[in-house]
Amino acid sequence: MTLIRFCTVGLVATCVAGAAHAQSVGIGTGPAASLTNRIGSGIAKVIADGAGLNTRAIPHTSNAHHAPLVAKGTLAFGVNSTGDVNDAIAGTGGFKGRPISKDWVAAARMVPLPVGTLVRKDSPFQTLKDLTGKRMTVGYTAQKTVLNILNAFVGNAGMKVEDFKGVPVPNTTAGAELFLKGSVDGTLSSLGGARLRNAAAKVGGIRILKMNNTPEGRAALQKSYPNSYLVKLDDKTIGVEGETWVMAFDMLLMTSTKLSADVVYKSVKALHAGKKGLVAVSPVFRGFHPKNMVPELKGVGLHPGAEKFYKEAGLMKGKM
Repeated sequence: MTLIRFCTVGLVATCVAGAAHAQSVGIGTGPAASLTNRIGSGIAKVIADGAGLNTRAIPHTSNAHHAPLVAKGTLAFGVNSTGDVNDAIAGTGGFKGRPISKDWVAAARMVPLPVGTLVRKDSPFQTLKDLTGKRMTVGYTAQKTVLNILNAFVGNAGMKVEDFKGVPVPNTTAGAELFLKGSVDGTLSSLGGARLRNAAAKVGGIRILKMNNTPEGRAALQKSYPNSYLVKLDDKTIGVEGETWVMAFDMLLMTSTKLSADVVYKSVKALHAGKKGLVAVSPVFRGFHPKNMVPELKGVGLHPGAEKFYKEAGLMKGKM
């Protein structure tokens, strides 16, 4: 009888330990195969390997759909851009009329995402202003944050969207298709290597238009897209001709104050040590720098579990 009790107690303990280990840690992303989905998949793999948590990326129609679930604690994490954060706080764009809860906080800054305007290499266009009266993709009805990016671009150039011969598109994918067909003269695009190589190969070469890196230009950029900045592209980047500055913003790992500090601490610690594993999943993580993981966003808190690790790692000096 004693042996039976001992075995029963042991079995219960094993089951409890197994259940704890099997606790699912979901990471909300955009649609399958999208940039945020690739980022979320890399994050999930590294957290699973480095922290021993049962982590997986969960695709959604848009980032605006998973953010409220993360804020409520239904999902552990979510991958979002600073544009999502701006709209979520203000209740605009994809969050129109439903600003996010203050429980939605940051866990980590992951990678910067540069974006630019693509034109054909054999065109005469060097800056966005050169596209005045030309065919440019506009609208972005299915991607509200991209509309904010377009407004930031035209503000930086001292223009208005109406200065183009606008060609409405629902999203950047549709814009890229029109560009490859020759139906537009310019289109917005993220500046990942594979995308640029594909576009260049299909149209006989591309050029990335230069943006205005002046105090006035940077102020206009920030006005339309807070928490964005300008970056200088490497001269080896496809489409770069001379000194080329473009807009960039951060991709972030968001979470909730309702998620335990232990889970967040272990997760960001695994990511800090996991660049090699991240890059193995997607080359976008070549831009990930562990020393820059601390997010600095106006109006957004930092999860206590993340803050604990960043202090231990010496990353909080002079921040927040």
